[in-house]
Amino acid sequence: VATETATEETVDRSLNTSKTENKQAVALLANSHYSLFNDFNTLEIKADIDYIDKNMNQSPTADIQIQKNKQILITVRALFGVTVAKVYLTPERASYYEITGSHYDGDYAFIEKFLGTIVNYENVENLLLGKAFYNLESNDYTQTKNNELELKLNQFLMRLVFGNKNEIASTEVTKDKSADKLLIQYPSYQLSNNLFLPKEINIHAMQKDQIQIKIDYRRVSVNPSIDFRYKIPNNSKPIKI
Repeated sequence: VATETATEETVDRSLNTSKTENKQAVALLANSHYSLFNDFNTLEIKADIDYIDKNMNQSPTADIQIQKNKQILITVRALFGVTVAKVYLTPERASYYEITGSHYDGDYAFIEKFLGTIVNYENVENLLLGKAFYNLESNDYTQTKNNELELKLNQFLMRLVFGNKNEIASTEVTKDKSADKLLIQYPSYQLSNNLFLPKEINIHAMQKDQIQIKIDYRRVSVNPSIDFRYKIPNNSKPIKI
């Protein structure tokens, strides 16, 4: 019996050491990743977008305005700078409208449906800034390779692949018992006004209907004065998700 107890204690100690080592490895990677990003108050990004789904293939431009941790306003423009849609996000609200006469105003259900995974304000801001989609410090990640982490979140499995500077190279989210997959890739980054940001973002949502979005950050302004004016037109009809 004494021998069995000693063996059990050895196994337990080994497991604890393994968990401790994993936690330390993830913490080091997290620290290195987040050290890439300097602080800011506001950002204004001019971007080119390529959007493809089963019904359309469009290449609008977008003004992406961010007040860190507070709000995001995305204005989508067509030819000659005509506004065709706006998206407004806060930690409490997710809303958009199209000039065709429809809008959504509620929670993050429409983005979750679009991306096929659990989403909140922080996740969207992280995606646009090139940070880990789900926070590395407050989630229980497992290191699978030197440059890869995995996170099991309810029915979703997230895999992060890091580049040479521990920037995010790609984020892949798969769903249990499903062929659904979300792939977010960052082919390149840039240093703008001493701020480390993506240069390109490729989003591929592979569900029943596939959606591909390519975003190219053409110009970035750091800490400009921004008017986050957003009002749904009076004649717009609500969409239910």
